[in-house]
Amino acid sequence: MRTNFDQSECQNLKNALAKEWLETNGLGGFAASTIIGANTRRQHGLLIASLRPPVERYVLLSKLEERVVIDGHEASICTNLYPGTVFPHGFNIQMEFRLRPWPTFRYAQHGF
Repeated sequence: MRTNFDQSECQNLKNALAKEWLETNGLGGFAASTIIGANTRRQHGLLIASLRPPVERYVLLSKLEERVVIDGHEASICTNLYPGTVFPHGFNIQMEFRLRPWPTFRYAQHGF
């Protein structure tokens, strides 16, 4: 199983949406999404807890809307899917995704 994806894979939207990650806690809870953080499934989220393991799961935190401000310059690093569009386009500045030791997203914005 591959655990590292480079810029060419992260910045190809169709490719990136087809690659998913999953982290479990062994108690019925988990976190899961695509390598660009765009949730494509009902079960995707950053904090899914099980009240009666391994069933009765609840999505407590589906995602975060991340943006970075450096010296007055702002960049959104999140990616969201809406009917007929994608916004913002954080995947365009994503340089890497690594699954180990935990999901890690690396970004670079020219001009900062």
